[in-house]
Amino acid sequence: MTFLRVLATELMKLRRTRVPWVLALVYAVTPLMLALMMVVLQDPELARKMGLLAAKAQMTVGYANWPAYLSIASFLFVGGMIVVSIAQAFVFGREYAEGTAKNMLTLPVGRSVIVAAKLTVTALWFLGAGALVYGEAIGLGRLVGLPGWDPELLSRHAFTVGRIAAQVLLLSSVPAWITVAARGYIAPLGFSVLLLLVGDLFAHTGWGPWVPWSIVLLTAGVAGPDAPLPGAASWMVLVAVFVAGSIGTWVSLDRADNTQ
Repeated sequence: MTFLRVLATELMKLRRTRVPWVLALVYAVTPLMLALMMVVLQDPELARKMGLLAAKAQMTVGYANWPAYLSIASFLFVGGMIVVSIAQAFVFGREYAEGTAKNMLTLPVGRSVIVAAKLTVTALWFLGAGALVYGEAIGLGRLVGLPGWDPELLSRHAFTVGRIAAQVLLLSSVPAWITVAARGYIAPLGFSVLLLLVGDLFAHTGWGPWVPWSIVLLTAGVAGPDAPLPGAASWMVLVAVFVAGSIGTWVSLDRADNTQ
């Protein structure tokens, strides 16, 4: 019951700020850009007028059909690593930015409960925003009139997207840990961008299935069809990262005092 009360409090705090809506709005711009690429590829005359954008669309997507569109749409959730880092930085970091950390640390509640509640809130935030963005992407694809619509293809892709979202959430405890350790917003955001770049680097090597931030990229197909696919061992790595990040966050809070 204590966890549910803390969770309800965290949800209320989130509901009274505009940050979740602003972040969701920014996230929702990505499918619009992808749909615009499809429109450009479908219309050669428009492509000629658009110039560099058409060239970028040709290099990035290649074809204006559902398989190509869904393949690129997978990257929306790869970008979710940055989105969830922003969410963690806000949910954990605002306590320090707004000077309420000292009040939180004096509450008669186990600090592990606080960590669990905040991680749950950010997971719900990310999944809600992700579901809206994915629905938007599918709706725009139908609106554009892309050829090759196949419900079975969409079902397989939705399953892949679900796996990517789960992997992103298993990595989300690390930015939470960095936020609490650094007591601010900037460190987790910069660190997450760095790890995304590192993940992209190792995704193109044989070490990809063992590097946590490469696993998400491999699942999304960023490294190409010949790259090794993540297996059960990769999921064990992700679970280990989540546990380590959660424990690190809890220990950082547990060792803090109300002057922080």
